[in-house]
Amino acid sequence: MWRTIVLLAALVCAAAPPAHATQPAEQPYRIDSGSRFLTAVMIDGKGPFSFVIDTASSRTLIYEHVRAALGLAQSQPGSLTVYGINSTANALPVKPGVLTVAGQQVSGLTLGVLPYSGREPAGVDGILGIDVLARYFVVLDRSAMRLILLPPDSEAAGSYRDWPDTPLTPRRLKNIPINFWYLPAQFGRTRLTTLFDLGAGMTMMNWFAAERLGVHERDFKLPADVAAAVRDVLGTDEPVVKVSGLDIALDRRHWDNQTVLVADSDVFTHFNLDESPAAIVGASLFRDNSLAIDFANHRLHIGPQVKWEASRS
Repeated sequence: MWRTIVLLAALVCAAAPPAHATQPAEQPYRIDSGSRFLTAVMIDGKGPFSFVIDTASSRTLIYEHVRAALGLAQSQPGSLTVYGINSTANALPVKPGVLTVAGQQVSGLTLGVLPYSGREPAGVDGILGIDVLARYFVVLDRSAMRLILLPPDSEAAGSYRDWPDTPLTPRRLKNIPINFWYLPAQFGRTRLTTLFDLGAGMTMMNWFAAERLGVHERDFKLPADVAAAVRDVLGTDEPVVKVSGLDIALDRRHWDNQTVLVADSDVFTHFNLDESPAAIVGASLFRDNSLAIDFANHRLHIGPQVKWEASRS
């Protein structure tokens, strides 16, 4: 699946009009076999289309089959550069009339169209990025499996602010005028700069971070055929290792016996995390928790854990 950072190649990009709300401002979400969170999105009254909820995609994206079904044409000169986990591609900019999710309507939003690659994830039509999500106080209610989008100043958000929370630190990348969000996560006894990335199914760290935990790259050497397969998937020739039984903590919330992928994937380079110890925390860590993401006040509130296998797809 594409890990997505999007740069507008055209020189001018008009600001999107404000979002409009209808009621009720909530709807179901589901968890796929890769632990990612998906929900339904309507585009110009058509759909529903299944979108991955992605807190590390700067722009909302659709796949080519959705563009074709909607008959959307290129909306402006130039292209969007889409960075995948191991490659890049040019994406067509399109601008539908209105995008509807969880009772909220967003108009005037420019979407990127992901090119056909033959490796599209089954059952996924697009990616819901932070150009939409960061407009709201976002609640993922695990017990009810409901996505709720509230205005940032909504009184209804008050009850979620009682949950244990951790800081969300916004950072911008060069040439991308949008914030990405980072957490002070503790891996074992080591605190790492950690990207908050619900679009990633699995938690990852680079080899700088693994060395801090006592996992040494020199102890692993991949056979040539395995190295080639890893290069195709992750864009790196260096060893890729799964570390199991790791404890991860975010302030008062703690998860034990976690599995983390160690790899110097290109995704760390895209987010300027390739020269120091860093991690990317994915949706699998939170799949049994409710979340309340307060972008406006830079806090992630983490609700109680729910063990309910039947709710996963």
